[in-house]
Amino acid sequence: MGYRANITSNLVNQILHLVIGAVTSILASRVLGPEGLGFVAYIILIFTLLGDFGHFGLNNAVIFFKKRKEINHSHLYNVNVTVLIILATAISCIVLILRSNSWFLSEYNYLFILGGIIFIFSDLLFSHYYAWFVGDELIRESNRFIITSFFIKSGIIILLWLTRTLNPLTYFYTSVLGMMLNAIFLGTHTGERFRPKIDLSLLKAEYSYGGIIFLASCCDFLHYRVDQLMIKQMLGISYLGIYSIAVTLAGLMFLLPSSINSALLGKLYNTNDKQQFRQVMSQTYKLTFWFCLILSIIGIPLSLLIPLFYGKAFAGAIVSTQILLVGTIFASCAQVSMQYFFSTGQPHIHLIATFSTLMVNIGLNLWLIPLKGITGAAIASCISYFIYGVLYLIIFLVKEKFSINEMLALSLSDLKNLKDRR
Repeated sequence: MGYRANITSNLVNQILHLVIGAVTSILASRVLGPEGLGFVAYIILIFTLLGDFGHFGLNNAVIFFKKRKEINHSHLYNVNVTVLIILATAISCIVLILRSNSWFLSEYNYLFILGGIIFIFSDLLFSHYYAWFVGDELIRESNRFIITSFFIKSGIIILLWLTRTLNPLTYFYTSVLGMMLNAIFLGTHTGERFRPKIDLSLLKAEYSYGGIIFLASCCDFLHYRVDQLMIKQMLGISYLGIYSIAVTLAGLMFLLPSSINSALLGKLYNTNDKQQFRQVMSQTYKLTFWFCLILSIIGIPLSLLIPLFYGKAFAGAIVSTQILLVGTIFASCAQVSMQYFFSTGQPHIHLIATFSTLMVNIGLNLWLIPLKGITGAAIASCISYFIYGVLYLIIFLVKEKFSINEMLALSLSDLKNLKDRR
């Protein structure tokens, strides 16, 4: 499967998520209101955090060890899945113990906790299976399964709305179902049959590489989410509900890097020519920057329509959305940049970039949220996103010896090369 075809497949997938997701998001916002939406957004955030990072770096090492190391693929698969099941079980037990003592998520009943446990298992396995597909550049194949589960999830939300049974619990379980279907669909099509195995020497090697990416990914996740966590604690759940709309809409800017990232990573891992390797990276970077700039310019005036679609209760999200849209231009470039350093065996670069900008974001939020509320949180994130993108650009220019023209000067040949590349 060619690079362009994989990006196109990702882009179509993202557009379908955007259009259909906007409809279901509007329906949920109008039914649940700011407080109900914030209530669900918070628990999804918590279990997404546990599911995305409960592997402690194991899933971050899958592609590198599959493509760069001479390891039997079936052995690698069986060892990793075995450990993921063990980790998911351990995390679930800890969650149950903490909840039973009212130390964690005490405001949520056990139906939410049960759904969260299913989400954790599904998320851990799905990210492993997805890495398996990306390593072989089977992006289009994986997207077919992912969009199918998304259609099912969205259809259920619409059905719940029509039958007036859409509430925080049922809305939460649609997210659980979507993640579970992702894991089932991809897991049954990896071409591997699972047999439990443990290989401590292999796991040690994987964690020595993936652990660095894991720490960086934790910082990256918190960089994009810490403002929401701090808003909940400092302003309350209703403000989080309003701000979550701004985060969701500004996050649509990540449609482009999200469409590129898996295709880019797969392409870099399967490109041996050094000059072509650098050319793929530089052209992808500059296209991301200019297209995201255009999307931001379009999105800023469109944000004025938020009260029309989401209701007047969410009018307070307009300014935050506009501010975040500016910052996501630079954050999008950073998201694309990290793939270069993963494929060259330099994950520590990403750790440095994410940790430093996370610290900036936290410091600015502590200062600006008490002063300006959710607008202050948006300003803090915008500044840290800008630093995030510029830091990566400096690393490319100084450490990797790219020129400023290679990274930012867009030409007709760049567009032609992308069109012609297979």
